Amino acid sequence: MNKLPVVLGHQVEQQVAFVGPFGVGKTTALRAISDVPVVNTDVDSAEAIGHRTLQQSGKTTTTVGLDYGEWRFPDGKVVALIGVPGQDRFDAMWDALLPRSSAIVLWIYGDRDPIRLECRKWLQALAQRKAVARLAVAVTRVPDGQEQQVLDSVRELVTRFHPLAPVLSADPREPADVLQAVTMALVTPYTALQA
Repeated sequence: MNKLPVVLGHQVEQQVAFVGPFGVGKTTALRAISDVPVVNTDVDSAEAIGHRTLQQSGKTTTTVGLDYGEWRFPDGKVVALIGVPGQDRFDAMWDALLPRSSAIVLWIYGDRDPIRLECRKWLQALAQRKAVARLAVAVTRVPDGQEQQVLDSVRELVTRFHPLAPVLSADPREPADVLQAVTMALVTPYTALQA
């Protein structure tokens, strides 16, 4: 008879939180790289009904608690992946989850105007919670031919809050893009956000 090993506690060594606006792709990104089935707290969303981009994409739900998955480094270390709700009305989850995170990936729309205003809102929310140890900013849905312009604009803003945070273009559906954002966040030197 084979005995199962007894494991007490959790084997996760680091936690990366995915934050950003409603519908930007946090849950999708988490699902793209999780090595375990993702646990989520998605519910039907009235907000998606009036949002043209989300109607076109078929998004009809929103996260109200958290999404949870895990990704394992090749050396066996386990990273918890936490998706945080994107709506202000669920900000109690931000307070509970962000301070515990080793790193944060901020997902921002690249095709919204004004992108810097939305990015600033999220950076200020993170700074108020003194939540950021390490940060990477992933810009998604960048219009064709505008990638450098959009990234430079976001980078100039992000530098005011966190001078060492990398800014990259990433598609939350692409595992390679998501892993790049996660690993960049994890290796970014700690710098407290300036509000």
